[in-house]
Amino acid sequence: MGSVLFLMSTLMLFLRGDLALLLAARRGETAVMREVSDGQRALARKLFFLAGMLGGLRTDFRGFAGALPRVFMIVSNHQSLADIPAVTVCFPRHPVRFVAKRELRRGIPYVSRSLRFGQSALVSRTMNFGEGQQELTKLGSLSRDGICPMIFPEGTRSKTGRVREFFSGGVRVILERYPMPVMSVAVDGGQSIATITRVLLHLRGATFRVKPLTLHPAPHGKKEIADLLGNLKTEISGQVLQWRRGHRPVDIKKPIPGA
Repeated sequence: MGSVLFLMSTLMLFLRGDLALLLAARRGETAVMREVSDGQRALARKLFFLAGMLGGLRTDFRGFAGALPRVFMIVSNHQSLADIPAVTVCFPRHPVRFVAKRELRRGIPYVSRSLRFGQSALVSRTMNFGEGQQELTKLGSLSRDGICPMIFPEGTRSKTGRVREFFSGGVRVILERYPMPVMSVAVDGGQSIATITRVLLHLRGATFRVKPLTLHPAPHGKKEIADLLGNLKTEISGQVLQWRRGHRPVDIKKPIPGA
């Protein structure tokens, strides 16, 4: 019953957020970009609060212990759509935009409009190379306005939670044009709640973890970018493996620095 209430509450939050985006859009691009940045953080916190209170989800969200620059790229493994709001919770002072599959641009209240209005990169396997590059370059250009691009180099969600091969294409397109530091982030537990059916069956007792790992200096050139991707995969895979080999999950709700 708690999972059903959570899904109903989520729909209401999404509809309300959708309306807020429409109203902000009437005030111009600056207003709607601010609404996307502020709204996605607020909505993410509400979602995970309700998931815990109503559905019994346990969360362990960590902030980064060190100082952060104004802008950096976030690279993470990918298990579910919940990865996106979860990561935004860990960086409360940094607006984030994403590389997402183009199919999400329509049909999902708030999510679709937030991706479009926020100028996230929407790509698909059927796009030609030039169109995909344009989307990624557009996303990278937002870094000039202090917006952090986030990319999942696996290219698709891992159904088992195992970290899959990292592809360098998207990361390289952005970093070659807009060099910036790169933050590795590990997530785990999303595969348990990746679909509505899994939310209904597994939300209670599931544990969702997010941890920023290392802030790497900006790489330069294809070789440095490729080497960095290899290091990021090793770091992230190691953290996921450590979680899975660790002790039983504990309900840890760490305060996020700067929240």
